[in-house]
Amino acid sequence: MAETKSEKSGTSEMKMLIFRIAETFFGISVAKVREVIERAKTTPLPKSPAVVEGIFQLRDEVRILINLGMYFGYEGDEIQKGKGSIIVVEFNKVRCGILVDAVDVIHSMRWKDIDPPSEYLIEMGAPITGTVEVNKRTVLIVDFEDLIGQILGIETTCKPIYSDIIMGSNDDIRIILAEDSAMLRKSLSNNLKQHGFNKLTICSDGQQAWNAIQDRKGDENGPCELVITDIEMPRMDGVTLTSKIKNDPQLKDIPVVIYSSLISENRTGSEKATDADAYVGKPETEEMIQAVEACLKKRGILHEEKEEELVPA
Repeated sequence: MAETKSEKSGTSEMKMLIFRIAETFFGISVAKVREVIERAKTTPLPKSPAVVEGIFQLRDEVRILINLGMYFGYEGDEIQKGKGSIIVVEFNKVRCGILVDAVDVIHSMRWKDIDPPSEYLIEMGAPITGTVEVNKRTVLIVDFEDLIGQILGIETTCKPIYSDIIMGSNDDIRIILAEDSAMLRKSLSNNLKQHGFNKLTICSDGQQAWNAIQDRKGDENGPCELVITDIEMPRMDGVTLTSKIKNDPQLKDIPVVIYSSLISENRTGSEKATDADAYVGKPETEEMIQAVEACLKKRGILHEEKEEELVPA
């Protein structure tokens, strides 16, 4: 599988693996796909969710197989026949298989061509981060981080943390957060507020974040003190957003922290081809908070409080 094209120059192109369940077409970034294999024999797991078909052997590794159609409330024609394909995914330290009817094509597209989910989809809690038209078909882009986390009962996007470290007053620190997952936006904002970062501008994609930055560009202290961004987002991805910030003489000193499932120890390709100040892989929330604090302290914005010495009476 090819990986997402480097976007340091802001070309903003990516590759989407399109697959089918019954008559509905879905998409997943190729960067999260390790390989596609034919349906394999599975061994049922006791006390597992109904949508978990069981485990299967992939060379020398055992992986969980998730029946995605069953999760969505229907099974496709090929799956019912005992056929289908398995999309082997790997991100956020999760490695499993997704059972689908058939894999269609790998389609190259621009992030700006992807529409964010409608308010209706967001309100109903659909695990969809966007839609795109491909060959006159509507393709739903699945929020696999949220979906797999819910199915397996694990943290795949953002771990809640509680810090005993008391930093200086953060009330004047303005942070712009760009993240396309509604669930993750809420979780991240809660964690940031627990650390005293209450002045948050929450954006559902890079374009919305860039608009917020432009609207505040004329402010006396600039648009914000720091930006946190995902990489894969509709309309404008995080790599393009970072490039725009760093290539603007008025904005280039604003720290940017990239927080993405594409960041890992063994993946240092296009996902790090930016001038961001820090890179943190999901779901390492504590590391993300530490990166935020480190960037702010480096700029002299954040200082640790010093304990006052007690003077004897």
